[in-house]
Amino acid sequence: MPRAFSDNRTLADLIMLFGRRRDYNKGNLGLFTLPMPEPEWETKYGKPTVDIVAVHGLNGDCFRSWTHQDESQAGVKTTWLNELLPYQLPNARVMTFGYSANVLGNTSITGIRENARILLNCLRDKREDDGEKKHPIVFLGHSLGGIIIKQALRFANNEPRYSDIAESTRGIVFFGTPHRGSDAATWGNLVAGIMATAFGTRIKTSFLKALKPNSRDLMDLSEDFRSIATRYSIASFVEEDKHSKLGRVIVERHSAVMEVPHEEVASLPGDHSNICKFGRNDAHRFDAVWRCIRRIAQGAHTAAPPPGTVEIREIRIIATQDSRRPGKEIS
Repeated sequence: MPRAFSDNRTLADLIMLFGRRRDYNKGNLGLFTLPMPEPEWETKYGKPTVDIVAVHGLNGDCFRSWTHQDESQAGVKTTWLNELLPYQLPNARVMTFGYSANVLGNTSITGIRENARILLNCLRDKREDDGEKKHPIVFLGHSLGGIIIKQALRFANNEPRYSDIAESTRGIVFFGTPHRGSDAATWGNLVAGIMATAFGTRIKTSFLKALKPNSRDLMDLSEDFRSIATRYSIASFVEEDKHSKLGRVIVERHSAVMEVPHEEVASLPGDHSNICKFGRNDAHRFDAVWRCIRRIAQGAHTAAPPPGTVEIREIRIIATQDSRRPGKEIS
């Protein structure tokens, strides 16, 4: 069991302490275009016509966070973003964004805003350099990575220099992202759970006092995003399994669902760590995910229903034995 963290430290101290121990993404910072699974891909399928952009969670890594480790075959790993997804979306250019593991360092909202701007700048430059400013965009966000995407789209909708990104974005697929909390204390518990999974430590109730200011910012950010959420297709995948180290579901369904018009919701077998990892034998889980991404990429966004109504499409996914294996970390 992870040891309890009992020191009377600040949130930044905690993250800096454990972030240094597990700095997986050192050097993997920025926006990376992933190679296709076969040579001569463009010759066979043509040039990319849609951009898929993945953003990892707290203390994650732009490659490791999306890589499945096959427990039955030692050393067999699958990075589904470029090993599985291209076969379902052959005209997609798949990119993964890496940012500092200490996203909540100093003050959480500052770290999130800074990394949201870095994401926007990297994506804008990439699309301008390649002459692909109008290609549709689908964002994928795991855990707190989804909040960075929300902040990025808030900026993009308010600042003309990012207008191409705002207008080209078709939608977002969230994996275990905490969208809602009833108050700062609830958000504090959510963040504490995510931090505990990320850094391998328990957060005592007394430590939640240090989380409250950061939690309020996260709550406000998520609520602000609702004003523009209806412009995009939204899909939220909810973790079904308890995390092996903490003995509970980290982001419960009521928080993982935005409840915005035409949101697509699916309960996905797996815990908070592996909800966004798929292997070659994960057909039942991955099928719902790639179909969702493809629908969004193809622009299957329906006009919002009348005010005061919320329509949610609920999907149930069957578990496979491998998908039930507990994850070891949030990355």
